[in-house]
Amino acid sequence: MRFLLLLLPLIVFSAPFHDKKMSDGISSSVVKIFTVAVEPDYFRPWQMKSQRASSGSGVLIEGNRILTAAHVVNNGVFITVKKSSDPEKYIAHTKWISHEADLALLEVENQRFFEGMKALKLGATPHRQDGVAVYGYPEGGNEISITQGIVSRIDQTLYVYSNFDLLTLQIDAAINAGNSGGPALNEKGEIVGIAMQKIDDSDNIGYIIPSQIIRHFLDDIRDGIYDGFPDDGLYIQTMENSNLRKHFGMRERSGVLVTRVVDGSSCDGTIRRGDVLLEIDGVKVANDLSIPMKGGSRVSANYLIRRHQIGEKLSMKVLREGKEIVMDIPLKRERLLVPYKHGERPEYTIFGGMIFMPLTRNYLQVWGKGWAEKAPVKFVDLIKNRNYPTGEREELIFLQNTLPDRENVGYNFVHDIVDEVNGRKIRTFAEFVERIGGRDSGEVRIGLENGSVIVIDRKSAAQANERLLHRYSIPKSAYLQK
Repeated sequence: MRFLLLLLPLIVFSAPFHDKKMSDGISSSVVKIFTVAVEPDYFRPWQMKSQRASSGSGVLIEGNRILTAAHVVNNGVFITVKKSSDPEKYIAHTKWISHEADLALLEVENQRFFEGMKALKLGATPHRQDGVAVYGYPEGGNEISITQGIVSRIDQTLYVYSNFDLLTLQIDAAINAGNSGGPALNEKGEIVGIAMQKIDDSDNIGYIIPSQIIRHFLDDIRDGIYDGFPDDGLYIQTMENSNLRKHFGMRERSGVLVTRVVDGSSCDGTIRRGDVLLEIDGVKVANDLSIPMKGGSRVSANYLIRRHQIGEKLSMKVLREGKEIVMDIPLKRERLLVPYKHGERPEYTIFGGMIFMPLTRNYLQVWGKGWAEKAPVKFVDLIKNRNYPTGEREELIFLQNTLPDRENVGYNFVHDIVDEVNGRKIRTFAEFVERIGGRDSGEVRIGLENGSVIVIDRKSAAQANERLLHRYSIPKSAYLQK
């Protein structure tokens, strides 16, 4: 099953959801967003790809801010907005962006744009079977489109844009491109979600970002800093098997087994492998990791963690060696060995014509929608089964490619993982660059994870770089995030 961004429910009720006066008022606050974006080229990390143009939708909220989906404006180098009552396009800028939640806030340069507009308010997250109306600018026309749908499911779901699991509303309606970022509203005209994504092989399943997630984003940035969503750092096993529950002395309790605690994560040093997680914030965790929601639905217990802000404390009750223990856990960001790097240029360094990079999921997605079947198998395995940092390794450094030169003859390695430099393990990309750095003579020995060895003199490597940068018109031999 594959997901696509950009959605629009198309089910039409027998009667209009909003009367004409309300509909006209809402429509005046929904805008079309035009984005010219330039993405990094991960195969040639020193340059950018060709620009592309796209459009989406957005809605005015308090503070003269335009709320939209992050993927509508990601990598945007020139953004304009237009309202239905005005043919003019106005220049806008991305002020805040949450890649995890697929949300962004835009500011418009010319305040004249807001004349005749009224900010829409956020409403409560709807329940199953509640009706919603979605406003936006789908492809195929320049006028605003108003359609209606039903909330058919409330669940903790992976957002296709960020691969981050958050609360999601599923709409039992068809989908059109161009509506991403447009508001979904309740009968009162309050925003209950933002249009986000669809399943590309279905005519009746679309997803919106609920108002609860929008509020988390807006609350987060009130202090002028975006922190993101927290993670507990736990890997778990469900305990639906009666023999497993008996072995751990569960009796009438329910919960899930902790199988790993990620180094440096929120629960590191507090929760242990072999603990049974019984409750989160006083809510009992079922043997399948679910918790109850209002209205009778159930979602993953991860919902209880994501609803907090980073820095807040989370209460956890565990069963350890037959005793129940309650602990308060200060929450941190998610830690991954192979992360997403939205909105950032790829880091790289060229050493003797060999291109080294930290592995990111962005790099793997260069292989397209079917990257899990096309990208290097060892990298895909890491993503699926071992995507957590350890005490020895916080980032995964690999040899991406080689620019042929006399100094690297015979080093025909591609996509090999770096294990050590001069006998010392490598934890981060910055550490790797520091270890191989310098222009003075001196042997550098790079050990690869497959057992192969690269040996090159620093001074010779620097001279090779000078030749190759000129030969291939490469502006810089390295780029590191500050």
